[in-house]
Amino acid sequence: MTFLHPEFFYLMLPPVLVLFYFILTQKEPAAELFSGPVFERLRVNEKRLSLRQRNLIYLLIFILLIAAMSQPVITEATAVVKAPDEALTVAVDISASMQTEDVYPSRAAVAKAKLLALVARAKRERIGVLAFGRDVYAVVPPTADRTALTELLNDFTPDAYAEKGTDIMALLAAANGVMGEPGRKNLLLLTDGGDRGDFSEAVSYAQAQKLHIYILGIGTVEGGVLKQDGKPVMQGEKPVRTVLNPSLRTLAESTGGLYVDMTVGSRDVTALLSELRRHAGGGERGVKEIRLYGQLYILPLGAALFLLLLANASMSRRERVAVPPALLLGVLLSGNAAVLRAEPFDYELLESAKGYYEQGDYTRAARAFYRYGVHNGNDPAAMYDSAHALYRAGKYDAAAALWERIRSKERMLQFSTLHNLGNARAMLGGRENLEAAIKVYQKALYLQNDSQTRENMAIVRGRLMRLVQAERHRTAAAATGTGGDHNASGAPSPTNGAQNASAQTETPEGNEARPSEASGKAKTAALSDYEAAMWRQSLQRQSRTHLYKITPERAGGGDHVVPW
Repeated sequence: MTFLHPEFFYLMLPPVLVLFYFILTQKEPAAELFSGPVFERLRVNEKRLSLRQRNLIYLLIFILLIAAMSQPVITEATAVVKAPDEALTVAVDISASMQTEDVYPSRAAVAKAKLLALVARAKRERIGVLAFGRDVYAVVPPTADRTALTELLNDFTPDAYAEKGTDIMALLAAANGVMGEPGRKNLLLLTDGGDRGDFSEAVSYAQAQKLHIYILGIGTVEGGVLKQDGKPVMQGEKPVRTVLNPSLRTLAESTGGLYVDMTVGSRDVTALLSELRRHAGGGERGVKEIRLYGQLYILPLGAALFLLLLANASMSRRERVAVPPALLLGVLLSGNAAVLRAEPFDYELLESAKGYYEQGDYTRAARAFYRYGVHNGNDPAAMYDSAHALYRAGKYDAAAALWERIRSKERMLQFSTLHNLGNARAMLGGRENLEAAIKVYQKALYLQNDSQTRENMAIVRGRLMRLVQAERHRTAAAATGTGGDHNASGAPSPTNGAQNASAQTETPEGNEARPSEASGKAKTAALSDYEAAMWRQSLQRQSRTHLYKITPERAGGGDHVVPW
């Protein structure tokens, strides 16, 4: 056993001992008036604890509390974490010229693909991402977590911004301030370079700040027509053409970096990464040992509480309290098994539920969330999470039944419950469930006028209309004797719609409520091309990364707000 914070012993124990020395050595007020034997005869309730004995118990209580604050632990497991050595800042050009389609599908799309390829290969580096055009924005702070970095970059859409202008000096000043650490500063640009031909000011600044610039040129020498909203940008009667800036090579090589033209495949990314590592020399920034402890503070804390009760009760030292054996036996035999059974702490149950959910074990996560909710008086948030996990497991019927039971005064939780209840009903399919889904969506819209809920309801209404029409067609065909077995479930499924709407509706624990694939019981079909395009546009609009704007001094860097 060890103490994580032994300083509590050093700082608190000496003054406590000094204080109790004076308390224990002083006499009772009445003892000043009588001699010892006389005072003992006059003492009332001599069978109770004396003041001295009670003060000794208080001293022991203080010592136990100090021990609890010192956090006694036992080591259960250890893990060694190796931190990467080099930090790499990547800047993606989001200027309007990156919308040019001289490379397929566009320069912006190719830049994002190259960035994701770099992240997949850079296993040792900590990577941070900036976006720049006329201004500079923070996209992702420096991190070695490849999973989180990839997910964030998947939501990043550089072609959604298209700022006019490319300010390289603003980027260098912002990047220098963001990196702000000793050692080699590496900045990788994914850009077409804009239309500026002289980078001498940028080169001087980079050399002064020991900033090494690596550039992956995105575009072609022949260039292409600049477009805005799908239409060519005209200058007079001629369309504006943008080409890959040839001065980018001078900018990179003058700062001790490297310029590489984009290629089909990943040879360009591999070449840049190899050059970066050649200068870095490999290695690790540090090796840290992380230990998992078992907490023991509850033992001295519990003992202190027991002694506090004993000192305040001042029980007799000689009298015995007889408890009938029959009473003890009756308590043991009549005790409820659920009460006698040992249960984990609520926080442990909640942590295990989150762990199951992150591992994809949604069935066990649903059970754990449900148990936590029952232990806390049918907690609405826990019941919501349990239903959400059932939804992810494909158990739409059970999820809908649990969502219908939730009662909460929190308006946002009410809206989220109704929204996802509508999704679950829509996933079950059938005329009755589709009608129920529409009614639930209407209740949700009464609480919050949400665009995704309205779009979901429109999809379900269209599907219900086609289902009713198919039923009428079958009925008419049967009446006329023409037959014909038409599939009533040929209407598009709200699966993708529910997925987008649920992706917008977050659980109280911060996890996104993304629905799983349709189960075998749900009679669904694929979306039409129009509906699929509508949902893709909606998803892009809802999941767009909101960038943090950096405002550095244009000349010479200077102080500015550091976003991470």
